[in-house]
Amino acid sequence: MRSKKSGNKTPHFPLPKSLISNSQSKVVMSNSSTQNPNPENMQTLKTPQTTKIQTEKPGFLTIKDVSKVYDNQKEPEKPFVILDGVNLTIKEGEFICLIGHSGCGKSTLLNMIAGFNGPTSGEVALAGARITEPGPDRMVVFQNYSLLPWLTATENIHLGVESVYADKSAEEHNAIVKEHLELVGLTEACNKRPGQLSGGMKQRVAIARALATRPKLLILDEPFGALDPITREELQEELLKIWRKEKITVIMITHDIDEALFLADRIVMMTNGPAASIGEDVHVPFSRPRNRARIMEDPKYYELRNFALEFLFSRYAHHEEGEATDSETEAVALPMPLPASKKPAVADRPIAPAPFVSHAAEPPEASSIKRGILAASWFVAMVTLAAVNMSVVSSQLKQAKLEETAPQAATETAVVSSPPSPQIAASSIAPNASPAPIAAASPAPIAAASPAPIAAASPAPNAATSATSEISDQAALDAIGKQLYAQIDQKWRTTPTFTESLTYRVKVKQNGDILQFDPTNKAAKDFVKETPLPVLQTPAGAAAGAEKTAEFQVTFSPTNGGVFEVKSGK
Repeated sequence: MRSKKSGNKTPHFPLPKSLISNSQSKVVMSNSSTQNPNPENMQTLKTPQTTKIQTEKPGFLTIKDVSKVYDNQKEPEKPFVILDGVNLTIKEGEFICLIGHSGCGKSTLLNMIAGFNGPTSGEVALAGARITEPGPDRMVVFQNYSLLPWLTATENIHLGVESVYADKSAEEHNAIVKEHLELVGLTEACNKRPGQLSGGMKQRVAIARALATRPKLLILDEPFGALDPITREELQEELLKIWRKEKITVIMITHDIDEALFLADRIVMMTNGPAASIGEDVHVPFSRPRNRARIMEDPKYYELRNFALEFLFSRYAHHEEGEATDSETEAVALPMPLPASKKPAVADRPIAPAPFVSHAAEPPEASSIKRGILAASWFVAMVTLAAVNMSVVSSQLKQAKLEETAPQAATETAVVSSPPSPQIAASSIAPNASPAPIAAASPAPIAAASPAPIAAASPAPNAATSATSEISDQAALDAIGKQLYAQIDQKWRTTPTFTESLTYRVKVKQNGDILQFDPTNKAAKDFVKETPLPVLQTPAGAAAGAEKTAEFQVTFSPTNGGVFEVKSGK
């Protein structure tokens, strides 16, 4: 194509189509600037807006500065403050789990979201509209199912559908009910009443009833708390499938940290009441769909789990009035993320433990009640030890009676034990068996088996004088305690699954061998296999020797990934 040239005129190029609509204003601006280059004249020309500023969407559910206060009729000047300054924003489609100790206001907060109760101050809004009353856009599933016992599963769901969709026909109602019964896998049990259904099936009906009204927000108040572990895991899987399919926003109360880690996008942790608030808001990073076994193999799972445990059982643990909490007596440093080792090394701990201080060296501010309790505990321990020693003496008396063919050994045992009378010796061994028939049945084999080794293995003088042979030197106790601490620290490398501290009374020889350990609380008895004490204990058949012994209190704690403490029992 050829173009004609006319002198030195600038060739003309057509404007792009996107700018054609603005060409007139551009030309005017150009002419105006040519005639009068004053910038003020240019600012008076209006040009069309070509860009839009993207603003962030407000949260789907917003809780802003919410407080809940109840009047105190007995003391009006001291009202009951349940919640104080709660702020939380939830995006559409999120799955939020709310955890915290009982009485921290979790259900109160959910009731305000559902519209059953209003805040004393602050605002709760859904999709920009303030919540002032219950509505079909928010459905609640309670822990106790809340089904009408005289209606079948179908009729319980039908009742909610009819109330919300009053303008729909009966055929449409039936279709909605059938669809949601299939959704929770209860088609075959549709005509059964709640009394004929298991706990898991009842909860499925409650979930189907809530979902049948197509709510924007599903509120779950410990829905699986009353179920057995197997049914609970099955319903967790079902809930996630429904949540993915329906693309619904869920906020759920739970006390199970593992459940929260498996289900939630975020875990919101509440502080203790009164005047509870949001303590932590933790993002759960696992991708979806989630596989339970794969998640539990992820190191991040245990970091988050330990963080939640530390929050609940250390920073905000329940305690009696006037009793200092762990967070008040010791600063707990929990970095995020935690180091690769599930149990931090001793050198990494911010505060070196001082576990070997005797009760006599306690600070003066220790309460007299605590001293009294410790004294009573020590008295009980000494009585128990005396009972054990008496049992040993009784066993030796029994052996002496059986060893009729070894008069010399029997004489030595009798002299050491010094029984007041044969009748007392016989009564002390009555619970096991009558000694006379046994001696008559096989006197020679028992005596010939090992009369001398038995006397050597547990000589009567040690049993009789064990109470006076305890180590009393504080320096020696500290040395043995440090050796015991090092043995346990070297062996204990597992992540604890217990949530309550385990306490044991441990008896140790002067050379560091563990002779005996006894749990002092139920948790210690139940979780004894998670500690290294069974591995470190000297085998029962080994000779006790004549060394002095010392007693220590060993406490295993689940906080901070697993720590323990050794205290002298002196």
